[in-house]
Amino acid sequence: MAQNPQTDKPNLFLYEQPELLTLQNHGDLGMTPLDKPYTFAKGARGVPLTLAEFTSAQRYYPIVFTSLEKPFPIAIVGLLDDDNVFMTDGAWDPACYVPAYLRCHPFAFAGEQQGRIAVVVDRAAATVTTEPKYPFFRDGKLTSEAESLMRFCARYEQERQRTEAFAERLKALGLLASQQATHKAPGSEEEQQIASYVSIDADKLAGLDDSAVLELHKNGTLPAAYLQLYSLDNWQPLLERRERRRQSAA
Repeated sequence: MAQNPQTDKPNLFLYEQPELLTLQNHGDLGMTPLDKPYTFAKGARGVPLTLAEFTSAQRYYPIVFTSLEKPFPIAIVGLLDDDNVFMTDGAWDPACYVPAYLRCHPFAFAGEQQGRIAVVVDRAAATVTTEPKYPFFRDGKLTSEAESLMRFCARYEQERQRTEAFAERLKALGLLASQQATHKAPGSEEEQQIASYVSIDADKLAGLDDSAVLELHKNGTLPAAYLQLYSLDNWQPLLERRERRRQSAA
């Protein structure tokens, strides 16, 4: 992948100007929702994904892992040199699931301080304005709208940590492998490589010993492993979506 959609801080993927949200620095700011809120992701080819999202996401996107060394699942939304093919004129395809990582924006979890959730806000986000519909603060305190978004980010962070542990366990079990997605164009005899990626190896998963299978079953992550494999059927629909966009543009 040309981009690295890891969620490690402070280099938050897709966040242009992340700042710790404070009354002193952001007391006059807030959010104004946009008709097309995901324009900041138009250049993304992959978006971080948590375990809780696999069921919905695997219907639309190939789910792969960022690397063998530091694996984390991502939903593939673009191929080759193209940008996000699930966006048209700045709007996400309304028929497709939108990853929670994008729905957290412009906030991101930054930990807890003195028993309260601390978050980062993307100061450069188009939704962050000085004349907001939903202020971040009112009378020196967080508004209910801001607190609601913070709680969503906190829940996402909990899922992110669980997902990170899942990916590391797959790595420890030796289940991840480098793979390639290929396509044969109509009338062509040659296979074209459309993506190199990291995935669970189906044969290795089938060959797991009983104790490892029981472990994944009991911690609730075994279904996610199979959902990741099922999602790889989406390479062809993704390629077809890309081709339709190219033809429409031409």
